[in-house]
Amino acid sequence: MLLRLIVPICTAAFMASTSSAMAWGQLGHSVIAELAQRHLSQAAQDKLKDLIGDTSLAAISNWADDYKFTPEGRNTYRWRFVDIDVERSTYDAAIDCKDVNSQGSCIAEGLPAAIAALKDKSSSKDDRLRALKLAVHLVGDLEQPLHASERNGDQGGNKLHVVLHSKRSDGTAYTKTSTFHSMWDDSLVDLQAYSWGSYADALDANPLPSVEAPPYDQARIAAWANETHILGIKAYQLLPVGTPDHNDAGHPLDINNDYAAAIKADLDRELAKGAARLKAILDDALGDSS
Repeated sequence: MLLRLIVPICTAAFMASTSSAMAWGQLGHSVIAELAQRHLSQAAQDKLKDLIGDTSLAAISNWADDYKFTPEGRNTYRWRFVDIDVERSTYDAAIDCKDVNSQGSCIAEGLPAAIAALKDKSSSKDDRLRALKLAVHLVGDLEQPLHASERNGDQGGNKLHVVLHSKRSDGTAYTKTSTFHSMWDDSLVDLQAYSWGSYADALDANPLPSVEAPPYDQARIAAWANETHILGIKAYQLLPVGTPDHNDAGHPLDINNDYAAAIKADLDRELAKGAARLKAILDDALGDSS
């Protein structure tokens, strides 16, 4: 059973012991959650309101990034990613989904656990709300390519420091220093629009992608992780030739606008796909099972 919510408490020691942090930053998670909520079935919308009232899914989509630093949420930390090395084409549970330091195993087990808890009608409202918050966040995490990929132990690009030199859609210059992981979390999303709402509107001009029918179990989530890993391999392949596996903040790798342009369509597709999958999961968990 998922553990009780308490006030978030962060510790430097715990942060230092962990791997990948959050995916898509606040902007990307908000885009995915907003798009999903716009397209929920009426039955799911009604049940969602019972859980969160007039709060939006976007407003709760980043809650899990605080919860993972609490004593009770600590065992959900590794639910956010599955670091499949780019030298391998597919997920291997025995290699990629181990529980490390009682921080949980990986997203291929964590997301189905959250979905199952959300669907459990015998659970309390608080437990189901907690499961909802986790599921909303983890669905977004699953679409971030560096949450399903790493290279030579770089923890999903967290050990590779970069400077992105790019341009916004209106032509203004955009420069951001970060890790390669954070570039995918934040920078690539941030430079697309001046607000996550306008980015959501742009994506919503097209229909959401189709999604497989339930169940959304470990086998299905593992298959989705493999899809994301394919893009993770591409994310590394697009780096300049000779890019080191690891570097330090004082010697960042320069990445120019060509990279952002090359992945723009992939970025749009992953966010839209995340919204479609979140909608499907919530329609099933709330609309049919509650």
